[in-house]
Formats: sequence, structure tokens, C-alpha cells
Amino acid sequence: MRTLIQMTFLVGALGCTGEVSNPGVQSFELQGAGGRDIAEYWPDIAVPLSQNTRMLSFEMMRSEVTRATNTKWLVAGVDQWEKNRGSLGGADYATTFADDLTPSQQRVVLVRKMAFTVCGDLITAEAGAATRTVFTEIDPGAAFDPEGATTEAQIRALYHRFYLDDAEEADVADAKALLVKLAPGGTDGKKAWRGLCTGYLASMRFLTY
Repeated sequence: MRTLIQMTFLVGALGCTGEVSNPGVQSFELQGAGGRDIAEYWPDIAVPLSQNTRMLSFEMMRSEVTRATNTKWLVAGVDQWEKNRGSLGGADYATTFADDLTPSQQRVVLVRKMAFTVCGDLITAEAGAATRTVFTEIDPGAAFDPEGATTEAQIRALYHRFYLDDAEEADVADAKALLVKLAPGGTDGKKAWRGLCTGYLASMRFLTY
């Protein structure tokens, strides 16, 4: 199975650049900068990635991102959801009256940029805070023990908050490996937890139904 580590590094390498090449994608393959398949390292899903796959509608996506992260998508204080309604497949009710739910390379890259921004703002807001909504088990701005009980508890809590399901042992192991890869020894909590949050938020498991 493709790993969460590979998926999250791809988010960082491609999802935040906004670079998309070769718009003439064949067989619905999603291509990123340099012609690389930006879906290559996503975890497998039950339905093959094609026009049969349905992404969340615009309003559902906005609602779910807000629910999971308790964070608005802002850039320089400006809301980005309405600005990107059309790019995320949302109907404008002037020229289009139904959401486009099929995945596209531009939409996936934009979602990954959104996830990176939202998760960064979430970590900034909750790091060092006396009360936290999402990171209920651990301070995301502090150093952490990758093998500690509180780290595992936070992984499980984060997984359940995003996916509304309990994490299996393999899911926990993947998350721990990612945290260590991003912050060896648990020295940089902000970087590690932002990476895990981004990986969860930009995953096809979160984006589809």
C-alpha cells in the first residue's frame, strides 16, 4: 500500500507549488510538475480514480474542512473558499447550476495548497495555547516523543476527527513514521504535525465519498 509518508512529501513538493503541466491528460491520469503523477502515492481507495470517483461537493468540502480543523481558509486575512468556488467545482448559480464532482489535476493541486495553508494556520493557532480544539492530547508546537503514549493518543484522535473512524495499527504506524521523517527525534512539533494534518486533509479518503 502506498504510504502516508510518500503522499505527504508529494503534497509538499507538488501541492504547494501550483505548477501543473501537460493539461492534455489521458485516461484521467493526474499529472503534476514535470509530468509526474500527483496521485501516485495516495493510499489505495475502493473505487479506482476515474470519472466514477466523486469528490465532495464544494459546500461539503468547505464544511468538512472546517469541521475537521476548526480553521478558516484565509490568505492575508481574505477568505479563499468563495474565491476558488469555480476551481473547486462549485456551481456559481449564474452560468453553472450543479457542482462538478469529478477529480481534475488543477483541483487536486488546489486542494493540497488549501490543506497546507489551513493546517499551518491550525498549528499556529493551537501551538502553546492553553485550550485546544483539535490537538487535544499534545501541544503541536512542542517537542514530542515519537513513541510516547500521548503521541499515539493524538494520532488516533486526529485520525478519528478527520475520518470519523478509528485508526488501525497500520494507520498509527504510518503516522508515527511520517512524524519521525519530518522531525527526527520529535524535535520540531510544528513541522511534524502540520505534515500529518496536511496528509490527512488532502487524502482521497477525506476528499471523496
